[in-house]
This record gives sequence, C-alpha cells and structure tokens, in this order.
Amino acid sequence: MATTSLLPRDGTLDSGVYSCNCENCGHFFKFRSVGDQKNDISLTINGQNYTVGNEFHPATSLLEFMRSTRISTGTKGGCYEGGCGLCLVTVTLTDPITGKIRPYAVNSCCLQLYTCDGITVTTVEGLGSTKDGLHPIQDRMAKHDGAQCGYCTPGQIMNMYGLLQKNPKPTVQEVEDAFDTTLCRCTGYRAILSAMKSFAVDAPDSLKSEGGLIDIEDLEGKVCRKTGQACVGHCEQKSEAGAPCGNSVPKSLHIVNASAQWFKPLTLSELYPLLRQHAADKYRLVLGNTGFGIYGEIGPWNYSVLIDIRNVQELYVIQTRSSDHITLGANVSIASLLELFVASTDPGLVYKDAFVKHLKRTASSGIRNLCSWAGNLMLKNLHKDFASDVFTMFETVGAKLNIGSSDGVVQQYTLLDFLKLDMKGKVIVSVELPKYSTGDRHVRTLKTSHRLQLCHAHVTCGFNFVVDANNNFLVKEKPSIVVQGINGNLIHAVQTEGYLLNRQLGDPNVLKGAIDHLTVEIVPDSAPVLASPTYRKNLALGHFYKFVLELCQSKCSPRYVSGGTDLNRPVMSGTQEYGTDDPKTYPVSKAMMKVTANNLTTGEIKFIPDLRPAQGQVYAAAVLATQGNAKIQSIDPSAALKMPGVLKFIEAKDIPGENNWRPRGAYTGFSQELLSSGQVYYAGQPIGIVVAEDEITAQSATFAVKVTYSDIQQPIVDLNDAIQKKSFFELLGPYTKGDAQAAMASAPHKVSGSSQSGQQYNFHMETQAAICTPTDTGGMDVIATSQWLDASLSSVAQVLGLPDSDVHVETQRLGGAFGGKIFYTLPVGAMCAVAAQLMDRPVKLHMDLHTNMQFQGKRTGYRYDYEIGFDDNGKILAIIAKSYSDTGALFFNQDGNEYTYFMLDGAYFCPNWLYTTQPCKTNKPCSTAVRAPGTAPAIYHRECMIDHVATYLKKDHLEVRKVNLFQDGQSTLAGMVIENSLISQMVSQMETDASYATRKLAVENFNKANRWKKRGLQMMPCRYGYQWSYMRFNTSVVVNHSDGSVVIVHGGIDMGQGINTKAIQTCAYKFGIPVDKIRVKTTNSVTNANSSWTAGSVSSELVCVGVSDCCDTILKRMEPVKADKPGATWEELVTESFARWVNLTASALPALRDQYVSRYNVWAVCCCEVELDVLTGHYQILQVDLLFDGGTSLNPELDMGQLEGGFVMGLGLFLLEDLTFDPSTGRLLNDGTWEYKIPLTKDLPIVFNSKFVRNAANPLGFLRSKAVGEAPVASGTVAVMALKRAVEAARAELGHQGWFLLTAPATVEKLQLACQTQEATYTFGQ
Repeated sequence: MATTSLLPRDGTLDSGVYSCNCENCGHFFKFRSVGDQKNDISLTINGQNYTVGNEFHPATSLLEFMRSTRISTGTKGGCYEGGCGLCLVTVTLTDPITGKIRPYAVNSCCLQLYTCDGITVTTVEGLGSTKDGLHPIQDRMAKHDGAQCGYCTPGQIMNMYGLLQKNPKPTVQEVEDAFDTTLCRCTGYRAILSAMKSFAVDAPDSLKSEGGLIDIEDLEGKVCRKTGQACVGHCEQKSEAGAPCGNSVPKSLHIVNASAQWFKPLTLSELYPLLRQHAADKYRLVLGNTGFGIYGEIGPWNYSVLIDIRNVQELYVIQTRSSDHITLGANVSIASLLELFVASTDPGLVYKDAFVKHLKRTASSGIRNLCSWAGNLMLKNLHKDFASDVFTMFETVGAKLNIGSSDGVVQQYTLLDFLKLDMKGKVIVSVELPKYSTGDRHVRTLKTSHRLQLCHAHVTCGFNFVVDANNNFLVKEKPSIVVQGINGNLIHAVQTEGYLLNRQLGDPNVLKGAIDHLTVEIVPDSAPVLASPTYRKNLALGHFYKFVLELCQSKCSPRYVSGGTDLNRPVMSGTQEYGTDDPKTYPVSKAMMKVTANNLTTGEIKFIPDLRPAQGQVYAAAVLATQGNAKIQSIDPSAALKMPGVLKFIEAKDIPGENNWRPRGAYTGFSQELLSSGQVYYAGQPIGIVVAEDEITAQSATFAVKVTYSDIQQPIVDLNDAIQKKSFFELLGPYTKGDAQAAMASAPHKVSGSSQSGQQYNFHMETQAAICTPTDTGGMDVIATSQWLDASLSSVAQVLGLPDSDVHVETQRLGGAFGGKIFYTLPVGAMCAVAAQLMDRPVKLHMDLHTNMQFQGKRTGYRYDYEIGFDDNGKILAIIAKSYSDTGALFFNQDGNEYTYFMLDGAYFCPNWLYTTQPCKTNKPCSTAVRAPGTAPAIYHRECMIDHVATYLKKDHLEVRKVNLFQDGQSTLAGMVIENSLISQMVSQMETDASYATRKLAVENFNKANRWKKRGLQMMPCRYGYQWSYMRFNTSVVVNHSDGSVVIVHGGIDMGQGINTKAIQTCAYKFGIPVDKIRVKTTNSVTNANSSWTAGSVSSELVCVGVSDCCDTILKRMEPVKADKPGATWEELVTESFARWVNLTASALPALRDQYVSRYNVWAVCCCEVELDVLTGHYQILQVDLLFDGGTSLNPELDMGQLEGGFVMGLGLFLLEDLTFDPSTGRLLNDGTWEYKIPLTKDLPIVFNSKFVRNAANPLGFLRSKAVGEAPVASGTVAVMALKRAVEAARAELGHQGWFLLTAPATVEKLQLACQTQEATYTFGQ
C-alpha cells in the first residue's frame, strides 16, 4: 500500500461515502468525505502566517513545532510536561466570560500544534530585540539582573506579558500570584519579581522609578503584529484589498497522518458522530492536554484518533441567571472559573471565596489558562486515587454533571456516579453548581501540599455545613465532608457526616465524637511517592479540626482561634545593600548589569539545544537500565530498529576505544563504564544508545529496547539501610586535632546524637547535551554542556581511541549547572561522540529531564553520629564524630570524597577533634557535586551539633553560638589559622539590624497566645572557606590593532554567575577603556587548554587574575610607545604599538598556591523568623536578614544575585528537595516536576533583607574581593533551625522537652509529625 496522502485529483467532494483506487499503488479503498472541511491549519506567530498540513505527528506540541522549525528558539523546552514553565508563550483564546478573543500565557509544551488553528502566538522574539529595541518587560528584567543563566528568562517575560495583556494595571499582589509558573534555579526569584512589580499600580517608589505603569501602546512591543518586522509606527487593522480573513468563518478540521488522525468538530452535533464512529478506536478528546505530565499513558502520542473540542462553542456556556444554580460549560478553563468567582457578587455562591483561594493553588497560571475543570475531573475518572482539586470543590457543594453520549442524549450525573461511569463515547457538557439561599451555610476547602505553589495535594478536603450558630452550632442538614488523598475509595466521610446530623458542633463531646468517627474512617493507603499514611491521616483530621475552629470561634479559647485560619502571606518586601565600592578601580566594584543581559531577555542567546542543526545531523538518546543491582541477560533492540526513522542501536561492544568515561589522567586507577557490558549497579545506568533521524524518535525508541536482567539482588537505596548492612567503601580519616578522647572524658557535660541531610538534584534548567561532528581528518569536534572542558576532551578521546590532540571541545555558555555539568557531562559527550564516529555524521544528544534525573548523580546525603563534650556555658571542648556519606554505586576520591573536614567547624572553634568519614555504597548513580558540595551539609550538621548543646543546657541558642565563635589565631580542624575574623562583630551588628531581642520576645509572646500556630526565631553565624590552590584557567587577551577593541578568551565557563562581565570589567579597568570595547569569546580546549573545572565560586575571580596578568603584560610591552606619545588615546597607542611590532596578545595561567586549603574565609550571619501551622506542617518564612562579608565586590549587583540565589537553593536543600526510590528496582520515582519540587516564588521570605558588610576589604582577594556563590547555600540551614524552634514550642504544649531529631529536608510532613499532635487535644481549649 502507498504511504502517500490520498486526495481527490480535482475540485472538492460533497459529503458522502466514496470508493476508488489509489493511482499510486492501485489499492481499492472506501472513504468518507465531509463537506467544507479543512485538512490543514493556519496560525500566526510573531506576525508571520504559517500553514501546516499533515507533515507533523498529531501529538506534536506547539513548542516542538516552533523549535524544530526554528521559528522560536528563544522559547525553551525543559520538562515537556507543564511543570517548569520555560516554554510560556501567549496565544489568543476565547474568553468565555466576555466572548472575546484575548491573549493568555500558556505552556506551549502542552498546547498541541493542531489545536492552534486560527490563533495568534507571541513568543519572546515577538516582543523586542537588541536590533529593534527591547520591550519594557525585557528592559526591566535586564536592568534588575533577573537573567542570570537566562534559560528561564523568556518564560518569565512571557508570563508577565500575558498578565499585562489581561490587566495593564496589576497590583503587586496580582504580580506575585501570577509568578507560580516558571521555575528558576539561579536568581532566587527576587530580581525577577522586582522587575515585574515595577509595572504594578501600587509598586513601591523604589520600583516605580524604573518606569512604572506601561502604556498600552508600549505593551505591544517593538515588533509589528502584521509584518513580524520592527515596528515603525501604529497601523490600523484593515484587511488587505478588502479580502476576507481566512479564519473569519471557522471550519471543522480533519488531518490524517501516518500515525494518527486529528479531528476538530465545531459543534456537539459534529462531535457526537465522531464519538460513535471511533468508539472502537483508541481515541482521546483534546483541550488543554495538561494531564499527561501526571499520567503519561494519556499522552497524545498513545492514541490513533485525537478529537480537538476547543472550538465546540456549546462547551463554553456560562449561565448564572438561574435562581438555584449556575451552569458552566466543560471548556471553561480553570483560569476563567477563577475570574468568574472573583468577579461574582451573587450572594447565593457562598462558597466563591473558598473556591477562589483553592483555585489559586491549583496548578499554575500557565496551566490554569490552558486546561478546563472538566479535564481535571476526567483525570479523577481515570485514576480514582488522584486528589483532584476540582473534584474536591465541586463534590463539596454537590455539583451535577451534564454528560452527552454519542447518541446525542445528555444525562445528569452526580460526581459519585461519574466516577463509576465509563466515559467511552461520552463527553462532559457542563456542570451545575448550586446557589444557596440560607445564610447559615458554611463552605470551606483546604489543601496541604509539599510546596505552596504548583504542587498537587498530599490531602485536600471540603466541608459544607448548615448550622444554627445560635443553637450551639446545631448541624441542621447532613453535612458534606469530602476527603481526597487518603485512598482511591474514600470520597466522603460518611459515618462522620451521619454522626454530626442534628448534633451541636459547639458541644466539646460532639467534637470529640466526630474526631473519633473520622479517625476510624481515615485509612490511608501506602506508596513510595506518597506522604506517609500517618501524616496524611493527621492532615485529614487536622483539616476537619481547622474547619470546626473557624466555624465555632465563639466556643474557642482565644489561644485556639488562630488554629482555624490558614497562614496569611502578604506581599513580599525587603531591602538590598551593596556594601562598599571603590571608585578608584571602576568599572571594577561598580554595580552593573550582565553584559549579555539584553540578549538573554530577548531570547537571542543560543544555548546548545538551540543551535542550528548541521547538515546530515542525526540524534542520539541513551537507553538506561530500569533495574539496579543486577546483570544484563540480554538486550533486544529489534522493536526499536523497526520504528520509522531509527537508524542504529549501539551497545558496549560497539565502542571503538575504551569503555570508560572517567579520564585516566584525572582518575588514575579508577574507571566507570560508558555503557554497561553486563553488571548494572543502579537503575539509570546507560546500557545503550539509539540513533534516529530526529530527537523525539530517538528518545521514544529507547523505550522499545527490551532488556532482560538476571542475578537480580535487592538494591540498597537508603543510606541508613547501607549503614545497617555495612555496605561500605574504604574509611576516610581519621582527622584529628588535639586529644578528643581525653578532653571528652574530662568534659563537664556530654551529649550524643545524630543528624541527617538528604540528596538534592542540581536541577539545571538546560539538561545535559552535546553535539559531536567528525572532522575530515579523523578527529572529533565537540560542543558540550561542560563545566570542565579538559576532562570532556579526554573522555571523548578515550572512548574513541584517539589522542587528545584529535579532539576539540568548546562551550559558549550553560543554562545553569550548579556542579551537575562537571562530571556527568563527560559520559553524555562520550556517548554522543561514539554515535558520531560510528555514524560518520554529526550527532546531537540532548537528554530529556526524566532521563537526566535518572542518569545523573545527586548531592551526597549524609548521616552524622556524634558525641560532644562542653562546659556549663556551652563552650565546646571536644567532638568525636563520624559521618556516613551516600556516594552511590562507585566511589571516586575526586568527586566522592567531599573533604567535609575542611568546613565541619563552621563558624565555631573546637580545640579537640576526632572525625572520620565512612563512604557508603548504595545502588544509585555516583553522587556528584552540587553547589557547595559537602560543605553546605557539613555546616548544617555542625549547626545540629551546637543546637543539641544549647537544647541540653536549656540556654539561649544564640548565646551558646556566640561563646564558640572563632577568634583570630585559633585554628580549624583542617589546620587553617583564622585571620581577619569578622564574625563576632557581624553577629553584634545583626542583633541590632534585625532587632533580635525585641523580636525574640515577640515570638515568645506569640507562642503563648497561640496553641496551633507557632513561631521560631534563629540567628546563625557561618564561615565558608574558598579554595584557590590548584585551580587554573588559561586566559588570553587580544587587542585588535585596527580599532583598539579587545577580545578575551578564558578557561572559565559562563553559567549565569557573571564571569564574563567581571572579566570585561577587569580588562576595562586595567586598560582604562570602556566596557563596550571588550568582548569575551567562546571557551575552547585549544586556546584555553588544561583549564580547571568552573566551580567553587572562585572561577570568576581567578579568571580576573588571569585577565589582569595578561593586561599587565601587554601594557608593559606598550610602555615605550606610551613614553614616546604622551597624551595619546588608547586607539592611537594600539595603532603605533602594532606598527612597532609590539605583540598585542598575551596569555596567562596564574600559578596559585596557598598555605592552607582555603585561601580566605567569608563570614555570614543570617537571622530567620518563621511561622508554623502545627495542624498541617505548612509554614512560611516571615523574615530573613542576611549579612554577608563579600569583601569589596567586583560587581555587587551580580554578587547580590549570587547571594540570594544561593540562599534560596539552600532553602530547597534543607526544606523541600529529596529523592524517592523504588525499593525493589532502585529506580528514581520523583524524576520530574510533578514530584520533585524546587523552591518557587512563595517559598521566599516575606521580608527579605540582604546586605554586604561595609568597609571589609579582603587583602587576599583579587582587588580586595571575595567570592559569593556557594557560601549562602549553607546559610539556608537557618530556616530549619528556626522551624525547629517553632516545633519545640508545639511539643512543649504536650510537655515534651529536650532535643529531638529533625532531618533535612524538613518538609511539611516531617515538621507536622515532629509536633506530635494528638487527636485528644483537638478541643475548643476551654
């Protein structure tokens, strides 16, 4: 049979059934023709019209279309499941409330291409450019340093553009609420929020000075919507030559592809026949397409028939005039639902405020704009255990669904009946929500989730009660108690509902009886990715109790009233103080934005995934093991090789060189297979490579490779399990100082305990990627997402069997790294290079997020067991400690040994130490560097130790810390003698700046006045040593003779930290020329050979040292010329120097050796206040004051971004992020955005004050500066300690005193369980 498209030769056909023979192959077939039906779509992107036929798979998303056709590479792909928000664009959709077309910001990875018929799309390139002028949003984002690596920047900008299109005069609160969509790992969000709040009508004066409200004309940007070119003025929207718009009359659509069919009916009368016709097919209705990020089996690629219902107008109905209900069509988006309830003044909708609050926490703004309430319910129909927010709200008020069948009959169902209904051949048409006439009805829904924003619920509940407040809150009607997140069967707490009918809820005995009934009904199930059954049961009971406390406030003790309320989060505020600059060294020490900021905010910057494909380029994807601790029995790629577009499968025996990606020069005596030849240590280990004609096919084909395993052993995926089983590598240490055992024996007091910290994924927004191109001389050119080009080169050469000189590696920039692209970029480049050599053509390997998370190592998890000896004042006399590190399946000293003894002291002196480290073998990827590797956990564990001491002595925690602060002349465990310590004076300054004593008293009073809300206040000093020794960056400076412009090429990698900007500032200072005369070019393995990894936060200053040395060399050569031509301009000096054969190129590789491991210390003090909801574990950080010793910053604007970004990443490490593994296979279960949560905007402190210490120049730093980026991660510890103070206050209510173990991350679950709440205490407190 032919594979060509079959169309009539001439003209069109009327509706009907026809038969004919294919003129290509002669095959006889019948077909149905539907009159006036389109077989292609038209859409407009940034003013350009595009027509698309059946050349794309119907499952193709708008994002995939725009990137594959290079219409928009500024629009980034990240998770491809709606959870990261990098892909935001605006699209024109129908507003069902007004009936008008308007722009919405949506996740383009979810919006399917063929849904876009007739819509207008705007991407970041459509707003402005460096050539034609920046859009105000882009301009303010750049000026606020809101773009560090810049990978998330287009998504952030398009989110704001969508908000301003909806409301050109938003409030600050509306801006904050809208930024729940796009993740950022670099900035800590404050810079982004500040840029966006400058557009708010109520922006503070400090932000209004940036430009204030935007004119509607300026909102449209610098690119003409009609031409896609630079805007030259305002033009009227008139059709050309009177021609009608091609999309003015909607037409139904039918597109046939080799893989699937796409239908677009316009009415229910067109939809119903399709449901009948395809009843036996695997079909799916399509609207928002946002559910596949939760349940992959409903991804559109799994269906042969896709029916787009977005244009079925009957599904947009909104009827509010009925006296007893409102009707909402199934296509009404969650965003429109939210707007409807916000705007409603109908007194019958007594639940509207509760729904508004809940809907704001459902999904994200980009997803809410795209998906419908009906789609959310369909997920519940398919998966009964799905804790649907919409289902909870609608079932709480007894909503009724109108559901149409393929025969055209519409029937009404309760939601409980809907859950039992087979929806094959059916479609939700609308929902009816009741209006209530009585004023004694109380409706509330609650949701507790791992993260406040963009996060599914652990448990969500709804309550609908009619009570007589004057009769002790008599329950007059059977109440509705809806509970979701417990198990797949529980919907209503039926027994509790029945018990409460006609009882007085204000009676303490009735409350106790209700709690007792509910306790029996709540029977949680268990699964590795779920919160524990105990916690989820506590939440269900806590939600009910909160509802009762709010409803029956008059019956409550005043201390109990606040237990019924949710935590209130006002808009965020705060200050930034840059510290001391030095005009003598300008532009060094001057605050200035990143030199590429404008290019980042316009989306013009190209990352490796954005690069134009080379001629003949194909694509590779890694096949990963799905079973850990086993052996490969067989690999069968036959099914994958049969897939259209698949070219080759590569396994271990095909590797042309050595099957070892660890460079021999860096890992003497150690090796790690690139592709497993038999033994599989962990799930996620690469075992093969698929090569295909396109990226999606390559990635899809990896799942078709069948791998069988033998000798399967139970994998070890838990550190404590490894310790119990003594699964150990060689012990490290002991590291000693003084005589710890003797000092311990004589110490007046001793405590023993343990502490534990978890793993953390780097979560660089740009996942691992490489492009490898065979050269015409047998070598290999590599473009890699690498922090360490030297090792990337050696790894590729090794697996190809080539000398290093035959391989060339370059990296322009990275979309974030955080240590993840030091080591784990090596096997990615090596796999790509093997594929390129075997295929003899260019190959690109770009890992999707799930593969990246499965394959890549994470931050090392630690457990510390310790004994501490101390005196009556808490002064520490001796520490004997042993740490256990989860280093994964293999141990390599270079990256597995994190030398924790370097920083285990923290800010505190101890005269006597005995410390050992026991690396533990688990069946996980080998742990890797993550921002502040080893050091941030070590400082956390040191804080846990001193916390234990203070708790034991019942002394003020700050006073015990002050007693132990380092003083000049004292030495660390690693032997460094402390000099120029600022920590004591910084603590004193913080006590004053943060009003510590006053706030401490206020916290104590708050805790006395509130039983179920508790606050905690903690101050934490910190010392962090930065290492220069053995770091080398080969740097060159080239002066162009014709115009005096300068080029810098250095061995560091730009990954958002501002390394290039600081290098340019240094060069401008040394030469005395403007920064705009200087450029930094791509780092490569020739010009910058033998350079170290860019890591540890010191690379920027070390590159600046190299630039300074190069400039000095050139200036020295130019001295005779300058002496002969006094007063000459720079350009004149350069021209004359060239004429005299002066070498205007210089290279430097500074040899830096220090007496100690660390060249210098940075000091920091952080004060944190938190508030905790004892009943749920939900918390908020009320205020953070962060004082940091940054010396004389090379660029305080950029360093402030590093400071705050590092601190927020620390909040993620210690409060949010951890990993969950399948205990039977060892496979990582939270390998995407649905389960793995990094901080979002409302995880930030409500008040965030950041300050650099003034007049604290660093005599050991370059131009008196200090590094910043890693140290603030450790300061994130302070939030855990503050929350522990709050938990202590909650435990004290039950008489529980003393130290207790609280492991990091201190999630909402751990916090609530640590409070040890008891149902018997759920009373009115009277």
